[in-house]
Amino acid sequence: MEIVFIALLLLMLAWPVPALAALVLPALALRARARGRRWTGWWLPAAALCAAIATYGYGLKSTTFGALTDPDDRCGLVRPDLYSYGYRGPANGSQDMWPLHDTTCGPDLVPGFVNPLVTGSVALFAASVLTMTVVTIRARTWWCREIAAGPGTSARSRRSDCPPTTGYGDDCPQE
Repeated sequence: MEIVFIALLLLMLAWPVPALAALVLPALALRARARGRRWTGWWLPAAALCAAIATYGYGLKSTTFGALTDPDDRCGLVRPDLYSYGYRGPANGSQDMWPLHDTTCGPDLVPGFVNPLVTGSVALFAASVLTMTVVTIRARTWWCREIAAGPGTSARSRRSDCPPTTGYGDDCPQE
């Protein structure tokens, strides 16, 4: 459990690093794609994941997480405008890691855009991984059919001759 705590503390401090990666990776993918490099589409799911991690880190930075002091000291660090000696926040204040919220010092300290942006980034990550998996399998199947068709012929003209494949390349028709 200590490892998770330390990792979350580091994420609170270093959230700009994945944020920068989320901005740079799509630009690098477009640049590499223009140069004709393969597998650049996998950089887009990585960018979505970096965006989710950076947003969660930013939201975590806004809470009292990691301040292992008295409740009045935590509220004094986070909300100095409301701080007075002995202020402990509302009696029903709470803090959760997902969905990220912290009401130990009164109103929620997490900005309103954090949880929807994290959820949207994770959904974009999952959709882009699924899309790239389908594209990769189709590309391997097409390449397998092109090799099976032999030189000088197109697999498109022989499509009915090729049995259905799983896309792994080991079940290509051999001539």
